[in-house]
Formats: sequence, structure tokens, C-alpha cells
Amino acid sequence: MKCVFCGHQLAKDTQTIERRIKTHLVCVKNVPVDSCHFCGEVYVDDNIVSVTNQILHFLKDQQISNNVVVDFKTFLEQSAANLNNDSKRELHNLVTA
Repeated sequence: MKCVFCGHQLAKDTQTIERRIKTHLVCVKNVPVDSCHFCGEVYVDDNIVSVTNQILHFLKDQQISNNVVVDFKTFLEQSAANLNNDSKRELHNLVTA
């Protein structure tokens, strides 16, 4: 795949995405992206955006009192493993303050 801005080849990479929930900073680390090492443009697949939104919606429902760091890959693995269980408590363990 090529960058739509500069035409250079994109490379698979990971990044940390930062968002705010109320007054708290949420960092989702190890988010898979395609990035252009020439111009710096970053592309995120729709499926990745969907999972990141699931993480943010999950945290929005929690009573978080600090800034939060979530590992994207671990969240994805654990949420798939706990799909048939009451996973909210399990998923809460993936969040580190």
C-alpha cells in the first residue's frame, strides 16, 4: 500500500493512541498502524479503530480515577478469550493505572 500524500510505501508499525475520558488520559499502546516513514502519515484500519473504540467505551463505563494505559494486543486477546464469559471484570484487569 502506498501513502496517498507522498506516494511512498507504507510500513507495518505500532503506535500509542491517546484519548481523554473526562479528565483522565487514556493511552492505548501497541495499536497496529500502517505508517509512511517518508512524510509521517499514519493509517489505521477500520477494524483497529473499532477495537480501540470498544476499549474506550469499556473504560467510559468504569469508574476510573487515574490516567490509564491499555495494551491493545493484550486487550484483544483477552476479550476474545472471555467472549463467552461475563468479561467486564476480566477486562478490567487489563487496565493499568
